[in-house]
Amino acid sequence: MKFILLLAAIPLCIAATSGQGTVLTLQEFLLLVEQQHPALQSANYEPDIAEAEIRSALGRFDPMLSFQYDSKLKSGDDKVSTIDGSLELPLDMMFGPKLKANYRRGQGFQIDPEALTTPAGEASLGFALPVFQGVFTDARRNALRKAMLRPNIARAQFTIERNALLRTASLRYWDWCEATQQRLVADSLLSIARVRLDFVRRRSSAGETATIDTVEALQEVLRREGERIRAERIEEQVYLDVYGMLWNARQPYQNRSFSSQDLPTTFDTPDNADSIRNRARLVRPEIQRASFMVETSRFDSSLASEFMRPFVEIDAGLISYDVSKPNAVDYKVGLRVQQPLLFRQASAQLQTTSIAVDRAQITLTLIERLVDIDVDIAFVGYRKALERVDVAVREVTAAQAMVSAEQSRFVAGDSSLLLVNIRERMLSEALQRLVSARADVMRAKANLAWATGVI
Repeated sequence: MKFILLLAAIPLCIAATSGQGTVLTLQEFLLLVEQQHPALQSANYEPDIAEAEIRSALGRFDPMLSFQYDSKLKSGDDKVSTIDGSLELPLDMMFGPKLKANYRRGQGFQIDPEALTTPAGEASLGFALPVFQGVFTDARRNALRKAMLRPNIARAQFTIERNALLRTASLRYWDWCEATQQRLVADSLLSIARVRLDFVRRRSSAGETATIDTVEALQEVLRREGERIRAERIEEQVYLDVYGMLWNARQPYQNRSFSSQDLPTTFDTPDNADSIRNRARLVRPEIQRASFMVETSRFDSSLASEFMRPFVEIDAGLISYDVSKPNAVDYKVGLRVQQPLLFRQASAQLQTTSIAVDRAQITLTLIERLVDIDVDIAFVGYRKALERVDVAVREVTAAQAMVSAEQSRFVAGDSSLLLVNIRERMLSEALQRLVSARADVMRAKANLAWATGVI
């Protein structure tokens, strides 16, 4: 009766851990991978790079201070002595105005009359304002707008790399769980074969069965030992694959400091495919990144459109020709015009940027389509994996009943050892398929989570 009791316990073995070390759950494993893996550590620099780009773009709006001093003496007198200082502040607003402050002093008996000022010098305060080209955007503001999108692009890129890594880690983890429980199945079947070998030997010694039955029982033990070694090899290899993703693991892999969790026996029913697809379009980082790239290309196209207008800038301000007399204030006005006659370079740039916008939009549409396909594939895989589990459970139940009946007949002397071995082999294959089916469900669930963007 001992091996009959062992047989009854076989289905329980596929829901038990190996008992080696601390159980490492999937969530704990993924957390360790996310904290330790160098791929994500490298991706963590993307937000810092984006911040530096924003700071660089903002630097183009920094106040610009310039100062120049020249002095030439002749026989102890100032031949030429000039001081020229200015402060310019560009503003991030429509029309792109620039505030300007200047101070100039020129003295000397041979100085250019145009550069000659009062001893106190002259100062001015004014602004420069474009009125055609550069009203809505310019190179400075365009660079800042694009830089402000960089953190969003960096986050999307980081999420893409994170999701891909966690997907790989999840698949490897469930491979490990499957390999462990396949080995447990092999352990249980080997234990049954060894008990039966002892049983057959005692019957043979008592003259109740032929000696050749002992050889057949031993042959089955050896066969199952080989299967167990194969299962153990696969488990060790998959374990090394999982362990290799833990970069800061302190103990050598030979110590087997942790074991996998059990494969679940109950599973969630997936949501409607349309709702999953709609959620994926909102969450998937690939779509978010492509959307930001479309917006970036539109910024460049808007800038190119500005160059199709002539550059006209008004320069106006207040000027004091003698800073020692602050009440004596005059005005100055200037106009600067630059206009290419054919606009060929500007039109080519506009055409190029327009094509870039169209390409970015096409890329976004393509990625949305690929995301839909990812979701559909993952959804079908999860649904079919659930159906496979139902079939595998029924198969194991039927195989269990057949083995129990055959073993009862064998104990009563109404069956042969060959038939018992065949029935148990069929049960072993059914158990292996059940383990594989359950692992497939978890792998399909990981793929569905990745396809949805919520892994």
